[in-house]
Amino acid sequence: MDQQIKQIIEKAKKDREVIAVALFGSYARKEKYNDIDICIFLKPKKYSSYTLAKKRLQYTPENEKYDVQIFQELPLYIKTAVFRDLSLIYCNDEDALYDLCFKTEQEYEHFKPIYENYLEAVMNG
Repeated sequence: MDQQIKQIIEKAKKDREVIAVALFGSYARKEKYNDIDICIFLKPKKYSSYTLAKKRLQYTPENEKYDVQIFQELPLYIKTAVFRDLSLIYCNDEDALYDLCFKTEQEYEHFKPIYENYLEAVMNG
C-alpha cells in the first residue's frame, strides 16, 4: 500500500466521525486507472454541506493521483457503485458500515425505476 493511502488511514483512525475507508473504482477492480478513488465513510448522521466539503479537503492529498470522496456527499447511484467495487482498507465499526450499505441499497431500490426511466429517455432522445 502506498504512503499517501497509509497517511489517510492513520488520519481516519484519529477521526471520531470516520467509520471506514475504502478504495473503489478501476484501481479497486485492479484495472487500468488514471487515479485512485478513495471513499471516506462517516458515522450516519446529518452533516452540513460545509462540514462534508471541509472533511473532504482534510483527507485529500495534494497529489492529483488521488480522488477522495466522502460517502455522504455522493449521489445515490454512485454510492451503490462504491459498494459494488469496495475494497475496504480500514474499518472501526463494521455494524455501522453494514447498516449504511443496507440503507443505501434500500434507497436505491426505490430510486432505481426513476433512474432507469431517465437513462432510457436520454438514450432515446
